[in-house]
This record gives sequence, C-alpha cells and structure tokens, in this order.
Amino acid sequence: MPNGRAFEDAVRIASSAPGLGVGVHLSLVGSRSVAPIPEVAGLAARDGSLPPSYGAFLRDCALRRFGVRELRAEIEAQIARVLAAGIRPTHLDSHQHLHLLPGILDIAIDAAKSAGIPVIRLPCERAAIGGRRLGRSALSILCRQAAPKLRKAGIHFADHFFGFGVSGRLDDGKLAQILGCLGPGVNELMCHPGFGDPETGERYPWGYQWDKEAAALCSAHISRRVEELGVRLAAFGQAWSPVP
Repeated sequence: MPNGRAFEDAVRIASSAPGLGVGVHLSLVGSRSVAPIPEVAGLAARDGSLPPSYGAFLRDCALRRFGVRELRAEIEAQIARVLAAGIRPTHLDSHQHLHLLPGILDIAIDAAKSAGIPVIRLPCERAAIGGRRLGRSALSILCRQAAPKLRKAGIHFADHFFGFGVSGRLDDGKLAQILGCLGPGVNELMCHPGFGDPETGERYPWGYQWDKEAAALCSAHISRRVEELGVRLAAFGQAWSPVP
C-alpha cells in the first residue's frame, strides 16, 4: 500500500526477501495522497486526506469533485513510489477493489502497462464460501465488464478467485474448503495474514482475525492437503510460467 503507514517497513521486509512477490495495493480511500495536493484537489482534502470510505469516494465522484485527471495523477504517483523504492511489482490490485470501477480500470491498465506490471486482480468469486453475497454479486458484474479490457491489453488475471466471502475470517477449515473448489488454471487466494501489534497489544477492527489467517496458511494440515491435490503454489511472477 504505497500510502500506508507501514510502507517503509514493508519495503525493508521486501528488500530482505528477494524471492517474495510484491504487488501494488492502490489505496484511494482511508489514507493520504501520494501525489502533490494541487494535482489531486477534490480527490484529496487540503490536508491530503483521501475520502474515508468507498461510499464517500463514490459520492464525491458522482458530485464531480474529482475526475480522471486527479485519479490518474494519484494512481501513477502511488505506483511510482513503489518503483522508486526499488521494488518491481508482480501485480496490481486495490483497497476495496476500487480499480474495477468504470474509468478507474482504464487508468489502472495504462499505469500497469507503463510500469511493466503484468497482472491485475479480477476478484470474481463464483464459489459461495462465506458471506458477503451482495458484495460478491456487485463485484461479479464489474469483473464481467473488466475481463475483456484486461485481455485486450494483454494483462493477466487469475482464472479463479477465492477469499472475498471469508475476508478477514479465513481459518483452517475455510481454507481447506477453498482448496476443494480450485479449478484448472491459475487460482488466486486473497488473504490478510498478520499479527497484532506486539508493543501496543492492538488487535484488529471489525472482528477481523488476521492471526488465524496466518496460522491457517502455515498449517501442516493445509500443506498436506495441497500436496494431496497436486496444487502448485506460486507467486504472481511465476503463476503463468510453464510447469517445470
């Protein structure tokens, strides 16, 4: 997340793990602008803060408080910050999937191609695992509109996507269920593994259970299940490469 509070720390970790695939997680809400404030006036407030939520973002967009020029400036600035840190992104996605919105997707595609980013997330989750059915339906509509544009642009996206319905609540059982639903081709798993702040003891908002997600991904039971199913684990940079 180029405008996240832990950006510098994330760069440090990525630099110490050269085999780790790292993407750009665009954030157009709930943070601060990376582009100079005069270039994104309307999208960002005078103090540089972006809209606090996707609802506020959509409202401001509908009221034409910002447009393509401001969105392009911010998206390009966020990607440029990642590149300037010495990271070669393997993929691009966004906070709350805003990159799928009409108009924003075209900017994201252009920016990704200019930066040499070969993959953009298409979060079309067909398997009914977990909740969030309304959100899943809305995303499916946006994904159906986005897929032809990505193909035309030569941008990769996964054949199957999982994790939206259990976002922030993925555990060993749900992950095993997802593994049983994988289809042929590339399958993308969206997850949020993490731990509470060891210094402050701060946990997570909205009932998220990111420590359980981390435990599930490291589970010996899950590793055995992956082997039994013959699944090849890969980061975005290797997912479309021929099987060795």
